[in-house]
Amino acid sequence: MDKLKNERAIVEGFFVSVIAAWGLLSTFRGTFGSINSLDSVAKANFSMIILLLAVLTAIMAGIYYKEKFIAKIVMFISVYIYAILCATSGDKVVWSKTNNNEIGDTYFMCMLCFITVLAFLYIKDEIMQLFGYIKVNGKIAKIFFVIIGILLFGIVAAVTIFRYKTYSNSTYDFGIFAQMYEYMKQTGKMTTTVERNTLLSHFGVHFSPIFYIGLPIYMIFPSAITVQVIQAIMVALPIIPIVLLCRHYKLSNWITVAVTLIYALYPATAGGTFYDIHENCFLTFFLLLTIYFVEKKKDIPAIICMLLVFFVKEDAAAYIMIVGAYFLFSRRDKKRGIIMIILSAIYFVVALSVVNSYGLGVLDDRFANLYADPNGGLGQVFKTIIANPAYVIAQMISNADATGMDKIQYLLLMIVPMATMLFATGKKYSRYILMAPFLVFNVFTTYLYLHDVGFQYNFGVIALFMYLAIMNISEMDYKKARTVAGISVICTSIMFFGTTYPRINHYGEKYSTDKAKIEKINKGIEMVPRTASVAVSGFFMPHLSRNLDVYDQTHLKEVKEMEYLVVDERGQEEKEKFDEVLATGKYELIYHEDNLISVYHKKQ
Repeated sequence: MDKLKNERAIVEGFFVSVIAAWGLLSTFRGTFGSINSLDSVAKANFSMIILLLAVLTAIMAGIYYKEKFIAKIVMFISVYIYAILCATSGDKVVWSKTNNNEIGDTYFMCMLCFITVLAFLYIKDEIMQLFGYIKVNGKIAKIFFVIIGILLFGIVAAVTIFRYKTYSNSTYDFGIFAQMYEYMKQTGKMTTTVERNTLLSHFGVHFSPIFYIGLPIYMIFPSAITVQVIQAIMVALPIIPIVLLCRHYKLSNWITVAVTLIYALYPATAGGTFYDIHENCFLTFFLLLTIYFVEKKKDIPAIICMLLVFFVKEDAAAYIMIVGAYFLFSRRDKKRGIIMIILSAIYFVVALSVVNSYGLGVLDDRFANLYADPNGGLGQVFKTIIANPAYVIAQMISNADATGMDKIQYLLLMIVPMATMLFATGKKYSRYILMAPFLVFNVFTTYLYLHDVGFQYNFGVIALFMYLAIMNISEMDYKKARTVAGISVICTSIMFFGTTYPRINHYGEKYSTDKAKIEKINKGIEMVPRTASVAVSGFFMPHLSRNLDVYDQTHLKEVKEMEYLVVDERGQEEKEKFDEVLATGKYELIYHEDNLISVYHKKQ
């Protein structure tokens, strides 16, 4: 028996030492930057690599002999760090050309997750022992929560502000909301001139009075940047109800920290802000608060938060309805579940009537692939689900076009990071009701942006996923809960560095590299008085959002003679859109920078 133990120790020591040495050497040599190239192999001194690998293996073997605990930890860390570095580099690869795989980056991250999780599972006892040395009381846990919240806020704010400063966002949709806040400040009304290129209340498109919550901040700091900051605040705030729910379900401090970290690193959390602010960013916070107060049976706060969820958008009531259905069919609180369903249904009808009364009506064509009758309206979705479930299931893998793989990519990015937490429900199948919005709103449709983690349509799903994960993990024994949470932290962190982190670098570098050009564009923009009427190129519109009489020239159906024309000279197509109005001869050039910007003023 002793001989067998020694043989196992020798095999394990060799395995751990080689993997640790290989991971460290690969990291030091920077091979993570050569994902799709063999140049590093061709140019490398292979004899030297073998020598260095042998030396590092010998060192790690010595460490294993003295203290196998440390050697195993080093092995896992070397694999984990290398995986994160590879994920970060993967964003720079054009996978469709180099690997004939449009979503190669996502597959690559999934493989990195798989490899790293295997390393974690091999030494999970040592990892748990390591964390066991660090005692986390309530006070220290709160410090972790604050740090995670501040970092999430900072990341979202940095990415979105740099998008604004580098002229990377346009009229649709950031310019709409930036100008809308200025209208709210000056008139109290949620009106814009650019959403449909006529003076129109946003209520004509969506019923979203929730925007007024951010108005006090905008009143103090009136700027388009403030609008982005409001979004960053709303994305970071859900950490509060997440912690409250974890406390309610009696999760340990370490597990609670892990759950908040999973939320912050989840690809769709920060990813949902990459197309700038939308009303959906308010949804996660207020939906989770509603769930928390219903769980605690605190009716007044629950009703207030429920109303705030309703105020996000007309279809937000569906999330409350689903939560109500869960409470009803799980028999946890049938009375409150029924009330939530009834209130949601009533509010949805009222909100739709408000939108319709403003003239445009709800945008229901996003579910057109589920309409048997093209003119049948949203009721067709329900009809199709009941009458032909096979067709609906087939739509789950139906992509935007024949060559695309957007739906598969979306499913991987949404499910893989939290799979171990989402599907460990035991026999409590009623919890899968909480996944209904994910399937109906995001997966069944072929409208591209609804199944993309880089857009705003996932904030409600994130709230329900977090709630489901917290309930599931609360029923596991502590050892299993730590393992499951650890796997999710690993997967979300790798995918964070593969999807979110590169955005920070991209926009930061763009601002630094193009700073001289940006200053020249800024100078032209500043020549337009804030009271003037303007026709502008789409990517310049957000910087003129404080002007109340602004129109996006791209979408004007006829010549509109404004006081100023602001032309984006960076693209020929943008310039051509002003040809007709300039041909009138009524404008004079007052500012010009080649291939950047031209500003025209109407002659007196």
